[in-house]
Amino acid sequence: MVVPARLSSDGHADPRVSGANRLFHDVVALVRAAGLDPLVVTDPGTDLDGVAGVVLPGGGDLDPDHYGGEPSEAVYDIHPEQDALDLGLARTALEHGLPVLGICRGAQVLNVAAGGTLVADLPPTEVAHVRVPEPGEQLAFVWHPVRLRPSRLRDELGGVDSISVGSGHHQGVDQLAEALTATAVADDGLVEAFEDASGRVLGVQWHPEASDTPAAEQNAPFRLFARAVAEQERTSRA
Repeated sequence: MVVPARLSSDGHADPRVSGANRLFHDVVALVRAAGLDPLVVTDPGTDLDGVAGVVLPGGGDLDPDHYGGEPSEAVYDIHPEQDALDLGLARTALEHGLPVLGICRGAQVLNVAAGGTLVADLPPTEVAHVRVPEPGEQLAFVWHPVRLRPSRLRDELGGVDSISVGSGHHQGVDQLAEALTATAVADDGLVEAFEDASGRVLGVQWHPEASDTPAAEQNAPFRLFARAVAEQERTSRA
């Protein structure tokens, strides 16, 4: 299965960029722990024939031009090549009916690729979704509860009503794509997870790879994705 590389360098002035690059390796490790063999790619035209799935990791902001959003000074690390890579793979995967897992930025990319829109900079609410680090500071998550709706993700988490998640985003879902269903929401109403009816598409706005996440919650999205990949491979062989 395929994972798009992070293209912004660690030398970027914004510590969120180097933080996202570190987390990328944690995501790849969790993919491997789920029994999958990730192939990191840099070409948006990568041939997905014979590929069983795509994981879209976190990173900087998606350019609002991609979803008709308003410009915002809060938008950071706009990278046209990264947007082309992530959106290109997401759209191709959706067109081919491949399993896709999106994490934070990856969930936003998935929603846009499926026809949804984003809020370019979330207004303040009672829920803190991000803490922007000062220069020289390490990236740190904020933690808040999300309420889980009946879904495959909720079943994988043992049917619990809510979990506490590590959050680090200032963009989020505005209009959810028609083919997607919200399966977790924050207390301010923001969509925090979504799935499609086929069971092949899953997006989580939080970071399951955050180090303080309990193991069962950390692995749940990757286990669901791995099962979808296994089913895809069985179907391909039939």
